[in-house]
Amino acid sequence: MTASSSSSRFASPKCRQLLAIIALLWLGLTLVVGAAVAIGVPEAAFADPLISPIFYLILFGGCSLWVLWQYRRRAINLPTLLGTWPQHPKLPSLVGLWGLLFIFSLGSFQISYGLLSYQFPDFVNITLQDSLFLGADETAIPWLYNLSMMFVLVIAAPILEEFLFRGFLLHRWGTRWNLPVAVLLSSILFGILHGNIIGLTMFGLVMALLYCYTSSLWVAIAVHALNNAIAASLEVITRLTGNTESASLTDLRSSIWFGAILVGISVPFLFKFIRRHWPPKPATLPYFVNRDARRGSRKK
Repeated sequence: MTASSSSSRFASPKCRQLLAIIALLWLGLTLVVGAAVAIGVPEAAFADPLISPIFYLILFGGCSLWVLWQYRRRAINLPTLLGTWPQHPKLPSLVGLWGLLFIFSLGSFQISYGLLSYQFPDFVNITLQDSLFLGADETAIPWLYNLSMMFVLVIAAPILEEFLFRGFLLHRWGTRWNLPVAVLLSSILFGILHGNIIGLTMFGLVMALLYCYTSSLWVAIAVHALNNAIAASLEVITRLTGNTESASLTDLRSSIWFGAILVGISVPFLFKFIRRHWPPKPATLPYFVNRDARRGSRKK
């Protein structure tokens, strides 16, 4: 069964409905904050960075729960959507693929933001000052903020984002158009929403192809979690060693050549992976691959 012939299953929910849910959740959060301030809660409490991971969980978690509810109404089976972990996973290949993505993401960030800094230095400088983890002078409860960020990065984000971008959007757009278009559009949107557009678009592209190739969303979740865990660990190590000084615009601009080397090393291998696993237009969506496989195993 192809994506076009199975359109009735994933014809709903639609993406514009998801956007409406996001708007409603944001409006609800705004009203809650406004009501809390009206009854005497200091506004400064909502300016604390600790609010960020809480808002993230409410928005992405709320959207995921809404999609799950819609899928249940349409008799879309969640285990079939998620797939199973491959019986013989090529772990060295997965780790190597992650390494290439990490190198490409770092290199593309240095190139794109280094060049962007000549036109928008203030924006790039603010980006360079951002930190995943904060100290006592930056948030009221640093241990709670840092623990919340670690939870979001390593557990919540890989699960929620892979479910929404690859589980939901890939099937919705694959139903509306075809699987290659869905892979491309969901990856571009993933990159746009993560700031490092080039690096994270490539990351989203590879995650989508991994899902299509293995029919297992767990593989994409695992690689996503590994990527975030390594990124978080590097910052923790940096803080523990006392090297907390952020890179300057001068440092970033002078490292453009190094970023070009990193991109040059990783691109040939990543393009080889993309070319080898790029789906044809009539390709079957992962959900139906898993469904047909389960039906076949039952007959045996």
